[in-house]
Amino acid sequence: MNQPIRILLIDDHELILWALAAIIKEKIPDIEIDSTQTLSQGLAILERSNIDLIVLDIDIPGGNSPKMIATLRNVRPQVKILIHTAMKEDDYSIEYLSAGADGFLSKAAPTDTVVEAIHTIMNGDKYLSNKTQNMLARSYLKNVTNPEKKKARITITPREVEIIKLLLLGKWTKEIAAQLGIKWSTVSTHKLSIFEKFGVTNVIQLYKKIEKERPELIDTESMKRDFLQ
Repeated sequence: MNQPIRILLIDDHELILWALAAIIKEKIPDIEIDSTQTLSQGLAILERSNIDLIVLDIDIPGGNSPKMIATLRNVRPQVKILIHTAMKEDDYSIEYLSAGADGFLSKAAPTDTVVEAIHTIMNGDKYLSNKTQNMLARSYLKNVTNPEKKKARITITPREVEIIKLLLLGKWTKEIAAQLGIKWSTVSTHKLSIFEKFGVTNVIQLYKKIEKERPELIDTESMKRDFLQ
């Protein structure tokens, strides 16, 4: 007999938790659902329960950062994570997928899409909306269809230089926005532009590319200070 799928819903809106649970239970048989409104309570449930999938809102008490994904996986490394948020897909989807999320879904999407995303992820695939797929495709095609762009020295703005140095120090969008005194969405826009210019999809790839092509952008002194602290 197959074990039921265990799903943990983390969202600080009680009505959304109730609606999500009702939709999922109606469409997926043999399923068990836990729910909570904070990251700390979610971690406690994760420690004592064999959770297969987490449906995670971004803006929750104790969270609001891509670091949530690593925090959850430190407790249960194999758990699948679906981001389900009202925040703009353009600003956040690539960032959270790059941090390790298995899918990104807007709360504005039709309700049945939640079930589709769960099935996709539990079958071992990533769930990407058409919008996010198009964003990734545009980024990729800009680099593979314009070889001259690859050969030329990449032009970056002074603000992008600041953000690159902070990204390479391991700073997240929220931390960069606070340090530079700008909006999260502004940082996300610059980050997407930086990734497109260097032809990468995450910070690890960005570091390798800059180490090879623009090593002067690596703030080695700050890295040394962070290492020694």
